[in-house]
Amino acid sequence: MSWSTFLESAPPAGHGVQVYLELDELSVTVGSFLDAGFQAGEPALVIATADHWDVFRTELERRGHDVDQLQRQGLLTSCEAHETLAAFMDGDVPSPGRFEEVVGNTVDRIARGFPHRTVRAFGEMVDVLFQRGHKAAAVALEDLWNGLFETRRFALLCAYELDVFDLDAQTSALPEIVHAHTHPLTVAEPARLSAAVHETLTAVLGSDAAARIYLRVAEEVPRTALPRAQAVLMWLSRHQPATAQRVLQGARARYAG
Repeated sequence: MSWSTFLESAPPAGHGVQVYLELDELSVTVGSFLDAGFQAGEPALVIATADHWDVFRTELERRGHDVDQLQRQGLLTSCEAHETLAAFMDGDVPSPGRFEEVVGNTVDRIARGFPHRTVRAFGEMVDVLFQRGHKAAAVALEDLWNGLFETRRFALLCAYELDVFDLDAQTSALPEIVHAHTHPLTVAEPARLSAAVHETLTAVLGSDAAARIYLRVAEEVPRTALPRAQAVLMWLSRHQPATAQRVLQGARARYAG
């Protein structure tokens, strides 16, 4: 299933993630995800930071939605990310029991008003933890969300503010983020990333060596929803970090240009 199809259809237990640097890019994604649901009569739960919620609200209004009316109808429930997170954290780690009480019960309450409909949830509590440097807690929270899929009918969109052209991000953050989601998007324009990576890889290594890299990745990395160019960057960063650093720098410039 493509990224655009995930945003449109939001299958139950679908777990997407967008990696971003510009909030405007994320707001378009969140707007598309929620808008498609509202048009299908599907309710939404948004757990966002206060400043981000203001941007998302503006995006929904730009798409013709009366946010206050959506909230009155029960189609839209918004929660502040830091406050919600604080309600189920036990020190620096999320409590499974409290998460069930806080988030699970909220999803249940929304679902009761719209039987047989998929709840569309957007959450950035994982990124709040990630930005605090609590990466293990963010991974644990992703696991709790995935566990919730077993007993609830909902789809989830997450977001991480992260520089994908950073070597450390490619080796320590992205592999875990990608692993936890069924539909990962690491840049807003995957085709543009593919061209930038291919051109840079060929310029740095030559066409023959670049072809061998593609072959190694095809043999060692299972084909998933992850864009192939991103798989190449992750593989190269892990196995040939010095080369990866040059490729990442060149790809950054080409992608931006």
